[in-house]
Amino acid sequence: MKKFLLFIILAPLLAHSATFPSKESARSSEHCKSEWTKRGQLDQRMYDYCMKREGEGYAEALILMEKYKNQPWIQDVINFSIKEWTKAGVRQDSMVKFSMAKIIDGWEDMVYESKQPGFNKAKHQSCQSKWGVQFNMVAYCYKQ
Repeated sequence: MKKFLLFIILAPLLAHSATFPSKESARSSEHCKSEWTKRGQLDQRMYDYCMKREGEGYAEALILMEKYKNQPWIQDVINFSIKEWTKAGVRQDSMVKFSMAKIIDGWEDMVYESKQPGFNKAKHQSCQSKWGVQFNMVAYCYKQ
């Protein structure tokens, strides 16, 4: 009975619920205008391409978030990637998605490595301590 009560109390804390900011909060229009305006003249074709790319990045980031929603580290990956690719309040969702994908790929690499004979747990822990949620760097560190 005590274990059941403990589970009831702790269950909400154990549930993983990743969140991603709204698409509008990225302020993609500001980024794309800044990127594709030269001497006061906006290159409309490139601006449109940039906006499309940012929209796709946002959608793909949400797909990654959904795919890995049960991983306890996914919110940290999202937060890290957003922080890396937000400047002056303007977020580049195409690069946030790229960063997330790169980090997740590193995690997948380490899952694979951990199942191989001769996996060096101490080396992995050392790399993990150094790089934290940057699993791509953990994988790179481990392979060195």
